[in-house]
Amino acid sequence: METQFNLDLVWGGYHASISSDDGQVSVFRMLDFNRDAYHAALFAEKFTGTPTLEQLRDLFPSIGHVPIDARSLLLNDDLQMIARKELSRSDLEGYIYYLEAHEVPQEEINDLIERILGFSRNEPPLHLCLEIIEDQLVISERE
Repeated sequence: METQFNLDLVWGGYHASISSDDGQVSVFRMLDFNRDAYHAALFAEKFTGTPTLEQLRDLFPSIGHVPIDARSLLLNDDLQMIARKELSRSDLEGYIYYLEAHEVPQEEINDLIERILGFSRNEPPLHLCLEIIEDQLVISERE
């Protein structure tokens, strides 16, 4: 596992990576991010090259929400943000179900969703550096 990874983070951003097995490009959409996990919508479609924004607009997630250990981002050195689109409440439906299943109070869910929706509205990307230091994920902002 790499010990450092630079991530350009946009809530609602589409990220692509190339499979080391077959060279195909897979895509996920960033719903939320924190020190422990990133929350993503996954798409089943595979591409032979980086998909266009028009191709991305036609996609529908095969999995509307999945939490993934944030440290796993360090396993994928070719991950790139390729497009962004403002999130809607319906984009976050699976994440809301997840939060409810984990008994997060409704007021906290509503506050979180509003913050995420706000972050996805044309905010510039956060340029982050993720590092593993003494088995812990450390996140800092790059210039």
